[in-house]
Amino acid sequence: DLVLLHPMPHDGRFFKTIAPLLAAGRTVIAPDYPGYGGSNGLEGTPTIGIYAEAMIDTLRARGGQAPADLFGFHTGCLVAAEMSLRYPNEVNGVVQVDVPNFSPEKREAMLQQDWATGGFRAAFQYPIESRYPKVVHRSLVIATDSSLAEPSREASQMMPGARLLELPEVTEPAMVNGAVAISEATLTFLNE
Repeated sequence: DLVLLHPMPHDGRFFKTIAPLLAAGRTVIAPDYPGYGGSNGLEGTPTIGIYAEAMIDTLRARGGQAPADLFGFHTGCLVAAEMSLRYPNEVNGVVQVDVPNFSPEKREAMLQQDWATGGFRAAFQYPIESRYPKVVHRSLVIATDSSLAEPSREASQMMPGARLLELPEVTEPAMVNGAVAISEATLTFLNE
């Protein structure tokens, strides 16, 4: 299985263009985090860890093939990393596109914004600098022509053995304009 992990504040439908391209020879699912899309809300404050647990619970409930491959975009990258750390035997490869790798100071400043609620708050509280160096799964980081190109490059250097692929020809919205290039790179990596 390939699990697509959506960015905040979207839901699994975010991947409607790229999902069919990624489905070549594998089952692709794009579940919603609690509180997004058609899912039930959360009681209490969301965290990236809670989203990771919910996604593993979804995989287990489906009875899909384990271990699963993960594909995260933007804040979905953080969920993918956390899933690989908490459930290492249930994760195979990890692909992350446009990682929101911000310094603690920038994350703190973002937390002060009125719009930093729910999943955004969870993302800005995620300690990427201490979690990413512990990711040991096969990992591919894809950096597109976005404001997250440099943060993605830096994130790839944090993870032991991670590969970086720069796709400067892919412009926003990446999952639409870059669907073919990103899906081809993802499948090539996951099929190695």
